[in-house]
Amino acid sequence: MLPFQIVISVAATITVAILLWSKTNVSLRQLFKQKPALFGELFLANAIQAGVGAILNIIGIAWTDAINAGFLVKLATVTTVFFAWLILKESISGLKIAIVFLMLFGAYLLTTKGQSLLPRVGDLFILGACFCWSMGSVLVRKALKARAVDADVVTMQKPLASLPVFIILVGISQFSPNLFGSLQPVLKCCTFSPSYLPYAIGSGFCLAMTWIFLFRTLSVATASYMTLMSMVTPIIVSVLALAFLEESLVLIQIVGGGLILLSGVAIYFSDIAFT
Repeated sequence: MLPFQIVISVAATITVAILLWSKTNVSLRQLFKQKPALFGELFLANAIQAGVGAILNIIGIAWTDAINAGFLVKLATVTTVFFAWLILKESISGLKIAIVFLMLFGAYLLTTKGQSLLPRVGDLFILGACFCWSMGSVLVRKALKARAVDADVVTMQKPLASLPVFIILVGISQFSPNLFGSLQPVLKCCTFSPSYLPYAIGSGFCLAMTWIFLFRTLSVATASYMTLMSMVTPIIVSVLALAFLEESLVLIQIVGGGLILLSGVAIYFSDIAFT
């Protein structure tokens, strides 16, 4: 799984460079030279989110059921709201708590069809990934809120920040694979099948666009708003599955999707984006 993630990261890096390099390269160099502390703060946030978070997610997916993974990644909503309250002093109102609960319940129904989740060891790694994703987003929001930094400059920095994490893992995989212990099959490097290349490139392009729009959102809205609105993703996935995979939805999934949509409407008409 590590080789697939590496190809995705390379594809995302190339996509970001094509779209943003001409616009951000001067500002990125100025940020590094004139504000090294801020550059380091953003670099750490991006490394936590795109590097450590991605690796924990890889391990978690390999060691748990797909149904568990599909729902547990949504818990990043809870961790983001918590860190936004703790670090950014964003308010936690009754409305926000209710929306988080409804969205999680809707995501549970939509992704699991109401089935019970049996705990797996990999679940802990996915929760760790949620922790990293949320912490990274909140730290970026903190920097963007306090100082004038172009969101696209932060996006351009993201693949650079995740690179050291992957280089370290590749180095260990090649020269000291026994250090991984039971994780060795998951983090084994350089066994990528060319047949997966189109999927990896497509995933990398989508990841790059996610980075761009995520940070642009964080530059104008709260971290809570960003993570809550991202919960609409399962609905988009379901619609695409209906259109291209000819999958079907059962009633309980439709109910779950409805709860997410109603919560999204409530968020749009609330002040969560700005409080």
